[in-house]
Amino acid sequence: MSERREFFEVTIDFSQLEIHARCSDSTLRWASAIELGQLGTEEAISLLWSLTTDLDINVRDAAKLSLDQCDEHLVGKVLATKWTADITSDSGLSVEGVAKHTPWKIRPLDVPSKENEWAVDAAVLNIIQTEGPLTGSRLLRLYGNATYPDSPMRLPKKRIQKAVERLEKRGVITYVQNYAEGELESWTLFQTKTPAVIVREQGSRKLSEIPVTEVIARLKVSMDGEFEFASQNERFQFLVKEYSIKQSE
Repeated sequence: MSERREFFEVTIDFSQLEIHARCSDSTLRWASAIELGQLGTEEAISLLWSLTTDLDINVRDAAKLSLDQCDEHLVGKVLATKWTADITSDSGLSVEGVAKHTPWKIRPLDVPSKENEWAVDAAVLNIIQTEGPLTGSRLLRLYGNATYPDSPMRLPKKRIQKAVERLEKRGVITYVQNYAEGELESWTLFQTKTPAVIVREQGSRKLSEIPVTEVIARLKVSMDGEFEFASQNERFQFLVKEYSIKQSE
């Protein structure tokens, strides 16, 4: 257990990640795949490539996501020595100016605690990598469903917020508090050095789980320059149309 607790130190040790990436514990291999993407070196990319054929689908998905986020020229250089390079993600534009929303694949997770902070950090980072920018409410719902499928509200929110703060301290994610002293639910979280706003389809997200900045950006795309001159009612009508809002919502 001690090696797991030390897994997510601020300084990333490739040799330790390599050990975990080749061990029999699928959760450690999954966490390694997430962290290797933060290194982004040639040796990390090569190891990530080997994890794309792991027996565990969660490890494979994490490895592919990490490869997608590494420097494409460096990835190309490394994969030039491999047999194939089929690692493209399905994140293209589905409609003009609007990208597809890629949902995080829920996997069973242990209840967050002091003893498994390494796993909490890995899961939170993986969710943000997959769905960011996303709201804290979306993060809590996904993690809650992975921990307590029948009662997601039982998730200890403070543990998740502490994980967010640890990751922010490491410089791998950024969060914006939409309201002063606001709770985690109102935060917008995304990976550092990635766009703070991405215009996407609603996908499986509730309207309340979509960052306000994304909603506004989508309306501006849809209204084609008319947003600034539109009345509040006109903007609302576009909102209803773009997100197919039912009367009950």
